[in-house]
Amino acid sequence: MGFDLSAMLKDVSNLDTSRDQIEYIDIDLIDQDPNNFYQLSRVDELAANIELLGLQQPIRVRDNPDQPGRVIIVSGHRRRAALQLLVDEGKERFREVPCIREKEAGSAALQELRLIYANADTRTMTSAEISKQVERVEALLYQLKEEGMEFPGRMRDHVAEACKVSQSKLARLKVIREKLAPEWKSLYEDGKLNESTAYALAKIPAAHQSYVFEGVKGKNQTVGQLYQGQVENYEKKLAAVDQLICKRGARKDFPCSNLENKRRKIVAESSWYDASACSKCCDKCDQLAKCKYACPMLAGKVRKLRESAKAQRQHEKLAKEERERPVIEQITQLWQRFGDARAAAGLSVKAYHKAINMYHYNADDQEYPERESGKGIGLNTRLPYGYTMSIETIQRLIGAADALGCSLDYLFGRTDDPHGRLYGPPLTQKQIDKMHFDKVWLSYGDGDPDDGEWAVVIDGWIYDIATLDGADFAGTVMDEFRHIAEKLDRPSGKYTVHYGPRSKLAVDPKDGED
Repeated sequence: MGFDLSAMLKDVSNLDTSRDQIEYIDIDLIDQDPNNFYQLSRVDELAANIELLGLQQPIRVRDNPDQPGRVIIVSGHRRRAALQLLVDEGKERFREVPCIREKEAGSAALQELRLIYANADTRTMTSAEISKQVERVEALLYQLKEEGMEFPGRMRDHVAEACKVSQSKLARLKVIREKLAPEWKSLYEDGKLNESTAYALAKIPAAHQSYVFEGVKGKNQTVGQLYQGQVENYEKKLAAVDQLICKRGARKDFPCSNLENKRRKIVAESSWYDASACSKCCDKCDQLAKCKYACPMLAGKVRKLRESAKAQRQHEKLAKEERERPVIEQITQLWQRFGDARAAAGLSVKAYHKAINMYHYNADDQEYPERESGKGIGLNTRLPYGYTMSIETIQRLIGAADALGCSLDYLFGRTDDPHGRLYGPPLTQKQIDKMHFDKVWLSYGDGDPDDGEWAVVIDGWIYDIATLDGADFAGTVMDEFRHIAEKLDRPSGKYTVHYGPRSKLAVDPKDGED
């Protein structure tokens, strides 16, 4: 006989729903259909809506053939769950549930098919639910066919009609249902894996699906972040590795002995990791020394490469330290000079900050003395002249003064003398006692070697003795004698000639040369 599936199933929607057909059944007598595979989502929200507005649509039920007096839900599993939630909260007014009892019509297979058709119209289903629905509808239609019903045309057309899905979607769901690995299928059924990604996974070998699964877990990547393009890229690389032949094997067709490591590297690295790097022998790889997936047959070569790389890193470290050492020494010297000046001025760190309008942190009270004593100095140690004053800035300023042949005091307007000669404040005897100085003889010319005068060198500066012993600033060291200062034993070999500050120093000009 002919069979119009659509017309038969649509009868479910045309049942009489008048008031006299509605009966109120105790919720404890209403059972779920064991064949219902749909997820009961957002039950809490539905319960709140029912409590506020009441149940808007009765539940469809049929008699339970195995337990007289009880009924089985045809349509309304989610509504029944929401009502049960309200009853469990003590809201007894929802215990009696408005129901429409359907008459038995046809076989159990036909009844279940009508249930599926009703749900297809009334709920939004996940891809996994649609897949289960398709699988079940197909089984039910074949069961009905065995019971004598005839289905004109192709069976898959009837399945698509009953489930309200396209033929292409049916084909995708069939691949997912039959080919998706168990570890992925459970995630797909829980709604954590979208259909396009599940389909891409189902199309690749089961072993490759397992490698991708391990890779996602190892990178702490959520399944929801995996997308179709990544899966296709993984498969391209894994397929290339499968063809790799070991060039060190006894036979030409000997497969690569490092395939497992290569596969794991592909899925452990970035999703766009270059497949060509692992489709060749490790012997030719420029990342061999760094790769933890390297072929064990190359252990000796890997060891040598790593030792060489370690030696190179040590060499680069020492070279870096050598480049940085002069800079650190200069920073240390600048801090020490600052400390001497701050001590001479009798300023606390807080008072110094106030004088230069710089914010003061309590930690500076401990940090400044440590830096002034040379402790904790590094390449990035800040200088005490403001947070934007770096050693690079200091070096550029000094370089500018050297290039222009003048002093920083002149550049910054501290003096009108380009050579920056200033008469400083008197030194205390205690300060002088701490100084290291050498007495030198400054000759007045190429004639009589006795024609000259004594001077002293303190911290690289030449002071005439007349100044240091308290006399007037008459006996100065002139620029024409600068060549003598250049012979002094200092690392730079250069000294600055200038007027010295007033101070008292017990130096006998008549003493012999040291």
